[in-house]
Amino acid sequence: MITNDIIEWVKKQPYWQKVIAKKILSNDRITDQRLDEIFQIFKRENKLCTGEFEKEELNFSVNKTASNIPNIRWKGLASVHGVNAIRNGENLPIGDKVTLVYGKNGSGKSSYTRLLNNIFISRGDKNIMPNLYSDTTEMPKTKIVFENESGDIEELKYPDDKGHAYNKRITVFDSYSAIHDLTKETELSFSPTEFKFFDDFLLYIEKINSKFEEEISTKNLRNDFIKSFDKETSIKQAVSNLGSRSDIDQFKEIIKVSKEDITTNEQNTVRKAELQSMNIDVKKGEYNQLISNLEKCKDTIIMLNHKFSSLRLSNTKLLIEKRNEYKLISSEEGLSQFKNDNIYNLGSPEWKQFIRAAQNYYQTVERKIDYCIFCKQNIDGIMLVEKYWKYLKSDAETNLITKESEIEKIKKDFSSIECTIFTKESKLDEWLKEYQPKLYENLVDGETGFKNLRQKLVQSLESCEWDDCINTYEFNLEKIDSAIKYISTKILELNSESIQDEIEKLQAVENEYFDKLKAEKLLSDIEKFVLDSKWLELAKNCKIMTRPITLIQNQLFSKYVTGEYVKVFNEECKKLKAEFSAEIKQRGSKGATLNKLTVKGKRPSDILSEGEQRSIAIANFLAETSIHNNNICIIFDDPVSSLDYKRREVIANRLIEEAHQKQVVILTHDLTFLLALQNKCEEQGIEHLTTTIRKIQTTTGIVEDSIPWIGMPVRSRIAHLKNKLQKLTSNYNKITPDQPGSIKEYEEGAKFWCEQLRETWERCIEEILFNDSVQRFSPAIHTQRLKKAPFTTELYTEIEKGMAESSNWVHDRASGLGEETPEPEVLKKYLDDCEAFIKKNRPK
Repeated sequence: MITNDIIEWVKKQPYWQKVIAKKILSNDRITDQRLDEIFQIFKRENKLCTGEFEKEELNFSVNKTASNIPNIRWKGLASVHGVNAIRNGENLPIGDKVTLVYGKNGSGKSSYTRLLNNIFISRGDKNIMPNLYSDTTEMPKTKIVFENESGDIEELKYPDDKGHAYNKRITVFDSYSAIHDLTKETELSFSPTEFKFFDDFLLYIEKINSKFEEEISTKNLRNDFIKSFDKETSIKQAVSNLGSRSDIDQFKEIIKVSKEDITTNEQNTVRKAELQSMNIDVKKGEYNQLISNLEKCKDTIIMLNHKFSSLRLSNTKLLIEKRNEYKLISSEEGLSQFKNDNIYNLGSPEWKQFIRAAQNYYQTVERKIDYCIFCKQNIDGIMLVEKYWKYLKSDAETNLITKESEIEKIKKDFSSIECTIFTKESKLDEWLKEYQPKLYENLVDGETGFKNLRQKLVQSLESCEWDDCINTYEFNLEKIDSAIKYISTKILELNSESIQDEIEKLQAVENEYFDKLKAEKLLSDIEKFVLDSKWLELAKNCKIMTRPITLIQNQLFSKYVTGEYVKVFNEECKKLKAEFSAEIKQRGSKGATLNKLTVKGKRPSDILSEGEQRSIAIANFLAETSIHNNNICIIFDDPVSSLDYKRREVIANRLIEEAHQKQVVILTHDLTFLLALQNKCEEQGIEHLTTTIRKIQTTTGIVEDSIPWIGMPVRSRIAHLKNKLQKLTSNYNKITPDQPGSIKEYEEGAKFWCEQLRETWERCIEEILFNDSVQRFSPAIHTQRLKKAPFTTELYTEIEKGMAESSNWVHDRASGLGEETPEPEVLKKYLDDCEAFIKKNRPK
């Protein structure tokens, strides 16, 4: 099996080629995007680019594609537009077996052939022209009609669907392709479909190669980066050493600018500026002020540590707990005396505030009263009021009031604590951010911590509920002491004599830093330069070769095609009686196998007659189409030479014989050949459809579902005359005295009808009396048919009578004779007599 051999060969190819092969064998279209992806696979496989390279498991199992090939039948062309010499909207019907299309020279037949050459597989004349007589420019188009095995109609559009698989199952032969096959090398149009794999495979391989060569041309190998570095630094040295062997990751590490580098450079810049424009006394004053401010921060923190010490926190917690104990006792002991008084919200804060306020108000009254101070009702003897005063004077309530007063006092104390450790946006703030960022963070965090602790304490004192999240917070003063020590060291350094040495060291570090920045800006170009250098080194060893593809194709072609093709060609030459020692010579050419017909090493056109050349070309065409199992139809345009009438019968017989295998369509201007084809169809029992392409006045390309009158048998002529007689009868019945022109129209029609009836009687002599043993368009005499020929003198007399009836009044007669034009009833009698004669005397 061809596919198996192809797959075995593919499995030995690089992975990227396997991906292409898989797509082709799976009938998947390779888009430009997918081709770019395959190009990336090619580069990864050859280490020409970075990225993960995961090989997908490719399943090359053989699928039986025969079952996927639909069983279709071509039904013809519909609605032809924009083709010269074909009337717009014309249809060309195609029969299921044989289709015979007759067209005289100038009828538009050649335009149909050119259109078919463009739609289907053909090496013929494809020079299709737009309609020259149309006022508008309309591009050639038509519908190609197919019928599937379910009987459903499928329509394709030309030129939109020109490459559709259905169109590749039909092939066309014309005189142009015959000359081409006889004089030039040709590539088989119908090699087994499996060989199309190599055409597609080679196409995509060449596209990948084009992309590869294009990318090679874009690579830059000049190291111009060194011009950007004028200081003697380690960075400059690293740049000058760049090349195909450079480790780009190592280079990136060398030029990497870290956060530490940025911080160091900022500090060095400041330090360098300080050293270059330093006023030692002023600087000492600034340092001493910083120490003073840090000491103040230290004092504030000591105060805060004390205020929020663990002792104060534990005392505060204890105070809240005591207050809550007294409250509970007050509630349990003091309130029990009111249990039978049915008082709303007894013991609530609002209730307590109410009775305390009442007591305070009552104490302001200077005389004793025995009525309610609110409503003036008499309260003498009511014990509830006395209970209120007794409750307020109890020990538990007194202690509770004392603790709540203490809580209010301590709450005010905590609320008033100022937790700001240092002033923001101050000199100290700026210095801490720049030189002591960790201490700065600690001070900010400490300030936030004290504020949060203060807030929680105040909330607990307000709610009288201790928050278990409250923990002791104490700021460690060691870092402040370290900062003070750091500043003191700086004050001592102001007295050093090595300031200039320090400036030079800072400048050297600065040069390295700025060269790193330059290198970072150039990094993308540098990286590309290094990658291009490495890429080109690898690319030298990557060559995409197409010769192995051509070699395997030719090997498989010789194995599966050449022998069968040559065998069938020789058989076809025998069938066509064209045994002239013709040979097929083949050679491989870049993914294709080319064929050339020769006779004794010479071109057939230099040795053979036109008829002999045509026979060999047809044999080659039939051999080529036979090796393609998916071919459903073959089309011939004038397959015989008008100069070689002896070969008409042989070619006609062979073409009709092929109709047992597939659809056969034959276009011809040779009426003799047309009749020969019709006879062969009848002899072989092949169904055939005959149509005629006509030119009517100036309009060409008109298709009629009929055959030329001169080629019609008597049966068809009788049917034709019946149809014409119906029209004549209709015209006759419309004749009125006020329309004399209608009489003339009927007379002319009747005259032409009678002429055709007379010609039908003449055809009866050939077809009925002599049983087609002698035919006017055939040079052969079929003597065997004379055995059944019914010719007698009596029959001749009957024919002569019928011919006389239909023609006596047709010829020019003297006007004085005054013969009347026969009425339709008379014409019908003439026709009935002819039909009866045919039925009665047709040979059995």
